[in-house]
Amino acid sequence: MKKIQKETNKFTSTDCEIEYDVYYVRCNEDSNKNSYSYLESYKDTSKDSKQNLEYKSHNTESLRDCSLSHTSNHPQNAILVQIAHGMVEHKDKYKFIATKLAQMGYIVAINDHRGHGNSIGGEIFWGEMGENGFEMAVEDLHTLHTILCERFKPKKFVLIGHSMGSLISRRYLQKYESNIDCLILCGTPSPHVCVNVGIRFLKTLRILGINRIGRKIANRFSFASFNAKYHKPPYDEISSVRWINRDENELRRHISDEKCRFLFTINSFINLLGGVRTVFGKYPNPVRKPNLPIIFMSGEDDACGQFGKGVLSAFKHIQSQGYQNVKCTLYGGARHEILLELNKEEVAKNIIDFIEQNL
Repeated sequence: MKKIQKETNKFTSTDCEIEYDVYYVRCNEDSNKNSYSYLESYKDTSKDSKQNLEYKSHNTESLRDCSLSHTSNHPQNAILVQIAHGMVEHKDKYKFIATKLAQMGYIVAINDHRGHGNSIGGEIFWGEMGENGFEMAVEDLHTLHTILCERFKPKKFVLIGHSMGSLISRRYLQKYESNIDCLILCGTPSPHVCVNVGIRFLKTLRILGINRIGRKIANRFSFASFNAKYHKPPYDEISSVRWINRDENELRRHISDEKCRFLFTINSFINLLGGVRTVFGKYPNPVRKPNLPIIFMSGEDDACGQFGKGVLSAFKHIQSQGYQNVKCTLYGGARHEILLELNKEEVAKNIIDFIEQNL
């Protein structure tokens, strides 16, 4: 098995400090001198002799934080994989799947969404994604994609989105379909029949200035029902998050991680619900790649996906827009975080198999 090396660095943007991680396979100098030489010369050209990847945000001077994972023996003309993470989490939680994909020779990149992880600064803070934040997160993803393509000249592009990241990925599909060669949607949320009511209610709270209480109400309304099936005695420190994962070690890491414990602001919730409404609506442009390989992958016990029913609704909706090569896999017993679940090895293998079979 190839050994992945990880490097961590920080750089300062206009108004905040940004952290980024680099994963790569260090080639054997004797067996692959050309690849090894490429890695060394590439590193020497950056300011701190490590790989910097920065891009300007659209409505703030802060720089989006980006992790880049790639194997140096395939620096050019490889498959590019971008991962869009979920709500109230960060890129570091995806080290396992990024490493697995990098072992395959893929270029793998994941950035902290605005208002998450280390993509903060100025008016962008944990839970606040900024004005029109959902759409701007989509544009951040696209800006990063453009930079990666210029640098690595990949032959194919795979987009993986988890939870809120799957919504961002589906919005990316609506806007930039021509870029995508394979789409993988994990832990996707259900369409919500009350989305319009929720948006009007939250806008009313914002007008009334009830922001602090309002964000607590919004978060409770969003997540309390998810845990209803699992919030049973005996209660302990992980009782409130059991809907996320069966792996109790992962749950303890989750609740001890301050980057996974903040609340969305009312503004961010309004933008997110608007994103849900958009991705479950009629696509703005005719489908030009009807045979695009798309797969939904979720836990059968994922409350966010309404225990499979909501996932199937999302599956049927994307088919109704004109996509014909769509599949759906539900994993028995698995909950929301299938990329970190007890069967994460199986899920990673299925993701790799899907990519290899379709590209």
